[in-house]
Amino acid sequence: MAVDVSTNGKTFTAGVPKRLFDAPFGQGSTDAHHWDVTADGKKFLISAATEGAATPITVVLNWQAGLKK
Repeated sequence: MAVDVSTNGKTFTAGVPKRLFDAPFGQGSTDAHHWDVTADGKKFLISAATEGAATPITVVLNWQAGLKK
């Protein structure tokens, strides 16, 4: 949600809240707080499940030794 605010000396005024976007925040789930905002405040990072099969990952240990060959 976002809201326009203004200050005129001693007066603070808040506008009407507006929805920024819809996101899969795990509604109804107890672990619904898997999100954060980047340090510059320009992006939201949201952990969300994807549809379909998971893509496997490969972890290479001691990869620097392979560079010497």
